[in-house]
Amino acid sequence: MKIVGFIPYWLDYSTTTQKINKNQRKLAGRHLINYSLTLLNRIAFIDDIVIFASNPKVLEYVDNDLDYSFLQRPDYLDQDDITIEEIISEFLNKSDADVIVLLHPNSPFLQLETVATCIEKVKSGKYDSAFTAYKYHKFAWYQGKPLNYSLNEATPKLEEIEPVILEQASLYVFTRNLFLEKSRRIGDNYFIKEINHFEGHDVNEPDDFEIAELIINSGMYKEL
Repeated sequence: MKIVGFIPYWLDYSTTTQKINKNQRKLAGRHLINYSLTLLNRIAFIDDIVIFASNPKVLEYVDNDLDYSFLQRPDYLDQDDITIEEIISEFLNKSDADVIVLLHPNSPFLQLETVATCIEKVKSGKYDSAFTAYKYHKFAWYQGKPLNYSLNEATPKLEEIEPVILEQASLYVFTRNLFLEKSRRIGDNYFIKEINHFEGHDVNEPDDFEIAELIINSGMYKEL
């Protein structure tokens, strides 16, 4: 069983609200991709780590002491209307991976235990996929209506309501067979690894970078 760490990367990736290139911006002196590569390098049972990008210039942003492979993808996969499923499909056409560890390089504080647990769950054969998520015990609304409580009944205590689960959207582990059969990264037999907001902090917008810098400067984050 071949387990491959897979980092899809866009060299020119601007945020939605402000025109900053998050993948070219440094956090505490390092480009974001190095946090993800360092994490994957620490997991012994990952057989290969692949940066999948259209522009090899990304390699200029990678620390010299990290192990990885570079696989160039077609330029058309950089277009705005391309889905992650199309990118995964192209990757699998060029890779013989049995288990894919898809890690988007925008969550610098993800922990080794989290990634290793997700891989082990899928590797065991008990699950066809795994992903990180947040659990909220909050009153939630969707499309103008309460999602997990009723306005026609007494307001429940927060701990009594059905929690809302939100994908953290940086880590997905799934089998090749699942994707080839269903064209998706989450199957019918999935494992959810709940994480807290500190570990799952996404670095996308300028404010996210500032918060991440504060986390590092406070000493809360320990280098792997």
